[in-house]
Amino acid sequence: MESAASLGLSSGLIAFFSLLLLKPFAMRVRLLDLPDHRKVHKGAVPLTGGLSAFIGLFAAWMISMPLIGGYGIYLLASLMLVLLGAVDDARDVPAQFRLWAQVALGALLTYGSGVSLVHFGDLLGLGVIELGWLGPLITIAAVIGATNAFNMIDGIDGLAGSMSLVALLSLSFLFLQAPGNSLELALAFSIAIALLPYLAANLRMPPFTKRIFMGDAGSMFIGFSIVWLLVKGTQPETQALRPVTALWLIAIPLMDMVAIMVRRARKGQSVMKPDREHLHHIFMRAGFTDRQALVVITVVSILLAGTGLAGEYFQVPEWMMFTLFVGVFAAYDWALSHAWRLLVLLRKRKLT
Repeated sequence: MESAASLGLSSGLIAFFSLLLLKPFAMRVRLLDLPDHRKVHKGAVPLTGGLSAFIGLFAAWMISMPLIGGYGIYLLASLMLVLLGAVDDARDVPAQFRLWAQVALGALLTYGSGVSLVHFGDLLGLGVIELGWLGPLITIAAVIGATNAFNMIDGIDGLAGSMSLVALLSLSFLFLQAPGNSLELALAFSIAIALLPYLAANLRMPPFTKRIFMGDAGSMFIGFSIVWLLVKGTQPETQALRPVTALWLIAIPLMDMVAIMVRRARKGQSVMKPDREHLHHIFMRAGFTDRQALVVITVVSILLAGTGLAGEYFQVPEWMMFTLFVGVFAAYDWALSHAWRLLVLLRKRKLT
């Protein structure tokens, strides 16, 4: 725990100063988020929050931590992904190119590190579902999914950062309990601490008075890192969590992404087409402020992650945890599909 705390402190301090130094750089290269028909903020906002978190983690790790166990490959792939995201933030990279780049970097991470999902656990109550040669391919798909899930959830101030903290701190707790996961603990905790300066700036908490956004570079890096940690945590030799628990730790970003993509597909739209149908948009249309929506969604995310942690601690059968998760997702999907009814109910509640 000492190395994790030390690395976390270093990451946080470097991220804080990076955040200050990156602002003039963002202005110079137009790494800015400008208002449009989907974005209602005022003025040009620097997209350097996630970039500062990556710099904090990368610099601190390179100074004091080893590159064994696939961590060298992870940092290389993360660096390339962050550069891709930064270019996308500044110049808008075509969605198809971005997707194939994510596939390539997911493959680099999976095959380069030699770390991939081995099994799904006993999800159906019929025995452990071994993945065999499909393991690396499913891992690549998971990397792409998580990378885009955290990118899509980044819609209101503080949301992507809060969802990231819930997942990373939950993972830190699990790694702390399991022997042989000191590097995983250090990585999860350090990214969480490196995100704090950005989160403070994003929410305009002292000493920050101007907003800074995470940007695609940051949200993709966070999703990429969290899925890497989830896969590392399920490795049989040093298992810190069962695969089904991973679903609960990233429940809100995962369910929001899948439900929205299914809904777009039903309408015959591109699944990658941006819209204003996410959970936070529903709260905003119901009359909630962005801060109220943030609090409610974060509390729900904590409750869902807590359910996963409790299931892991008490070793609730995997098939039961999976069935419960499917039930929660079905309810979530129904709620999004009937959002107009929920809006009426929410507005009535607010009026009374």
